[in-house]
Formats: sequence, structure tokens, C-alpha cells
Amino acid sequence: MRICLGLIFLFFAASCTEANLYSPGKPRKEANRVALTGRVCTEDPVDARFPVKVVLLVDQAPGPLYSDFDPAGLRVGYITDFISRSLNNDMVEFAIVGYAGSPRKLAPLEGNFTRNPGELFGAAASLAIQQPCLAEGTCRNYRNGMRTARALIEGDLANSPAGLRVLTQYVIIHLNAGAHQPLADGSECCQSDDVQCRDANAGPSPLCDGQLSVQEITSLRDRVSAEGAAGLRYHAIQFAAATDAAENDQVQAQLEQVAFAGGGTMQRFNLVGGANSTTFNVLELRTVLNAKLLLAANLNARPGADGPEVDTDADGLTDEEEEALGTSPFNSDTDQDGVSDFVEVLAGLNPLVPEDPPPAACQGLVPFSDRDLDTLTDCDEAILGTSPTLVDTDGDGIPDPLELFAGTDYLNRDTERDADSDGVSNGDEHLLNTDPRSTDAINHLSFGYRYEIEDEGFVREKFGSTPERTTGVLISDVSAGTTPGIGTLRYDAANQTLSWQDADDTAAGIPIEVGEGGDFELPSGSFAPIQGDDGKFVVVSVDPVNLPPADETETIRVIFRDRQCLTYTIRNIQMVPTGALDIQPDISGINNVWLYFAQGPEGRPTAPGPFRLAQIQFQVTPPNQRDPDDAVLLIRNDEFVRPIILPGAP
Repeated sequence: MRICLGLIFLFFAASCTEANLYSPGKPRKEANRVALTGRVCTEDPVDARFPVKVVLLVDQAPGPLYSDFDPAGLRVGYITDFISRSLNNDMVEFAIVGYAGSPRKLAPLEGNFTRNPGELFGAAASLAIQQPCLAEGTCRNYRNGMRTARALIEGDLANSPAGLRVLTQYVIIHLNAGAHQPLADGSECCQSDDVQCRDANAGPSPLCDGQLSVQEITSLRDRVSAEGAAGLRYHAIQFAAATDAAENDQVQAQLEQVAFAGGGTMQRFNLVGGANSTTFNVLELRTVLNAKLLLAANLNARPGADGPEVDTDADGLTDEEEEALGTSPFNSDTDQDGVSDFVEVLAGLNPLVPEDPPPAACQGLVPFSDRDLDTLTDCDEAILGTSPTLVDTDGDGIPDPLELFAGTDYLNRDTERDADSDGVSNGDEHLLNTDPRSTDAINHLSFGYRYEIEDEGFVREKFGSTPERTTGVLISDVSAGTTPGIGTLRYDAANQTLSWQDADDTAAGIPIEVGEGGDFELPSGSFAPIQGDDGKFVVVSVDPVNLPPADETETIRVIFRDRQCLTYTIRNIQMVPTGALDIQPDISGINNVWLYFAQGPEGRPTAPGPFRLAQIQFQVTPPNQRDPDDAVLLIRNDEFVRPIILPGAP
């Protein structure tokens, strides 16, 4: 699908090109317009190693599971192996809950989730011991176990920064061997005031019992989504241990319903030997990220009623406004108190005198910290009420600083509104980089950004993991013919060469000299040029400064990833003549153009999601010099970065 944004709302038609910006017969007077082009993709949660928090909910009820079905406790070994393998991914954490008549949190000893292998293996070993019934007929209360899992997940949500929550996938893996006890009374599934229903359905009801379990998981999924996390998956593993075949079938039917409601899988095993440690390989089933919005902005060219206005320090106040206020146009925080000039003016503080003590909202924050890399300090965001770990607090796709500086609502979605009643919505004005508070339709032709975006949809492609020891090397592409699996990358420090061995080859290809840096194709041993992309090779990007000082040999994992990709060109981005910042007094003309790529969890287009950001710096020297001087500048996908949010204060 090809999308053309920009000028369709004007009085006359115009294409998404820069054909009319310059007269081809005359020399260009100013090098003040640039275009950006490239391809950007959403992140695959598995490839990007997003956090995964797993609750193992395990049946310990006395009965056939322990006495007949699995007296040797093979399932405990499967669980231990699964935990051991999963801990190789440093973004996976666990909690273990056992249940019989009542639930027990077995791990962690403190907190909600852990990576401590000692705690986890000890807890797993204790699953080999059956637990007592609470009373006769109350031996397997797994809904209370679900509630314990919920408490752990809710506790983790409360203690995680919003920017980390948007990446976190919660997973419940439920190992169950029989029917819930006590079986729910049918009246529990009636409205409290529906006497007729309650009377008609009184008595144990497998149907109602399953419905209550579905409600438990559905409610938890809704809560996880409402708190801004990536999502929750519930997976069920049934050990059909009951001596009554009908009971096993009934349990299967219920668990299938719950797994469906939980967006997960259901597996049944009639023999314990039919399962193994790979039975638990469900962690790669994640909430997919969709492309939400791609937006460009020159932070030094603030949209104004008469076109872009110079903002040398990119603090939201134009140089002219700063001169009137007495603040420095060359320092975004004139008084160096950790609160930017714009926010101080907005909050009624004095931008010329340091706040001492700091504002109450900023107490305990690291001075000048900007965890989400959106150019607003954590202190700024605390005063404003925005999230210091989300680029876009209200989830409308527009970054907080752009909404703040433009005067639109950064706490509530207002992209569909038209604040200046000029026929262009607030959201489109942000895309165009025009002023949403000024009736300036005539400026949209001259100054509005022009977007050509082609949505490729979801693309399945192979990729290679990032080398850990072979520094300065990035696997940037993998051929169609490369074998998924474990390949080998070798670096010869003396000759500064790299070689590649495919997972299906017995030898590496010819070494390629990479000492000068750049992009290189590394063939595997079986590669022949006639094979083209069907041959086995990888493409690497090399930074020669960071190459290892000694030989390195390491394994590279080649797997598939699914990403939504956009091909784009954004034109008519205007440069402005900025002054020199205080920290760079000898350099003027700097323009910082940002590309903001908003991602969102599938099915939740209004939810805040992670951003990928690219910053492109230009230096303009009037009348006709610009560095870089490309009329159309290519921006690679790997130039976009996502802010890394660490666990800590929300």
C-alpha cells in the first residue's frame, strides 16, 4: 500500500515531490531543504529480547499424578531443564506457584519474579512432593493458584517503569492433572439478582466451573493490557492422570477454553513419557508490534504562524522568545537547575534562577537524566505529568516534546481535533511540522513535510544474532539460502579478515579483508557466485575502530523474525540558521532532525508503545552549504534505536 500525505487538503493538487521547490534553470540560493529516505521495521519481540515474566503454575494435589501417572517425578526434570535453558536468555524471569487445597508461592523467596537459579531449582525440586487437601473435596483449587499468579503479575506491573512495561510479556504455564475442586456451583454463574437462574442451576456445574476459570484469565489479560504491558499468554499442559476417562476429557475441554481465552496453547499428555522439556517451548509466542506512525521533525525549526522559527537550543522557545524572556537561546536550561527553560516558563518558575531546593516533583530524580531520550529531562516530565520512560505518554503516536512545544494535549489523545479550525487535524499538523494553533493553510504548501510511505506488511526474514566478542561487527543481512541454525564467524586479527561458515557447511568460506571498514559479503564454504541470493552468505557492517585486538571465533544464531516494514521518503524538511550552543561555541548552523517511529501492540492501536528513534544532524552554512550535502539522505533501519529502560522507579 502506498500512502501520500501532505498536500491533498490544499486548494489545488500537488504531488509528493520537490519538483516545484527550485527552478531547474537557476542556481539554488539556499541549501535549506532536505529529504530523508529509507526502510524501517518494527521490532520482533524475540529478536529484540524483550522481557518475559513466566509464572509456572503447577498441580501438587495428592492422587494418581503422584501414585500412578508419574511416580518417578519425570515432569519435575522437564520443568528444571526448561528453566535452565530459558535462563540463557537474560530477559527471562520466573515465579513458581504450586497448588493443592491452597496455593503456595515457591519462588522467589522475595519479590515477584527472579532469575536466581538456586531459588528456582530448589522450588522446582519441591514440586515432587504432593501437598495436602484443604478439606474433603477441596484438593485441587487451581483458581486460587491463578489468583496467586495474578498477585505476582500485578505486583510486578506496579513496580515496573511504563517504558519497560510496554515491552514485557507475561506468561502463565499451567500444569494440571485433574478437575478443579471444589467444582463450582452453577448458581455462581448467574447474576446475583436473578433468583430464577440461581435456583435452576444450583448444584455442581462443570460448565460454570470452566466459565469462572475463563473469567479469571480474561480479567487478568484485561488488567495487564490496561497497565500498558505488551500482553499476557496463558498456556495449559494437561497430564491426563485421572482414572476416569470422562474426567480427563472434561478437564481437557475446560483447559482448552481457558487457553483460548488466554491467547495461548493447550497440550494433553496421556503418558508422562509423551512430554519432555520442549513441551514448555511456548515463550516465543509473543504479542506482535505493529507500525503505528512515522514522523519527522527538525527540533531546531519550531513551527510558527509564518513558517519555521529558529530554536537554536531546541528547548521549545524560539531564539526570539528567549531574547524577550532574558533566557539563553544557546542553552536549553539557562539556570542549569535540571528544568528546561520552556518547562520553567510553562510552570510559572523562574528560568533565570536555579530552583533550590528542586521542585517537589523532582526530588530524588537523577539531575538532567532523560531515560526515554525524548529530549525532556525526567524532572521536566515529573513537572508536566508525562511518563519519563515513554516517548509518547498518551499513545496517540506524537512524541511528548512535540505536543508540548506545539501546545496540543500531551496527556490525552487529540490528534483528530483541529485546534486552529484550518481544516487540518492536530495530528496531520504534527506530521507536516506546521503550527496546529494557527490558521496557516497557505504555509502548508511552502513548509509542510511531504510523506511517501509504502507499507510492506509483515515480512518474514532470516537474521543473524549480534556478535558478542567480535566487536565492531554487525550482521546486517542474511541470504535467502543461508541455513537457519548455528553458524560460525571467525576473525583473524593479524590479517583483519572475517570468514563465515553456514550451519549446514563443513568449512568456512574465503576470508574477506575488512580492515578498512564498511559493508562486506562473507560467503560460506559452499557458496558459488552463480547461486546469487540462493547461496549461503551473510553481509556484515564493520567499524574498524572497534575490531577485536585478538583472534575470535564465535557462534551466530540464524533464525526467522517477523516484522512490519515501511519504505519511506520524507521531503521538504527545512533547515534554519541556528547560532552556536554554549557547549559548542565554535559551531553554528546545527539542525537536529529526528525520525520517530511509533510501534504499538497488535489489536491496541491507542495504547502507548515503544519508539525507535533516529537523529540526523545537519550543519548549514548560508547561503548554499550543508553537511551532509545529499539532497536525499538514506537512513538505514539499524540507525534507529530504542531507549533502553532499566528496572527501577516507574
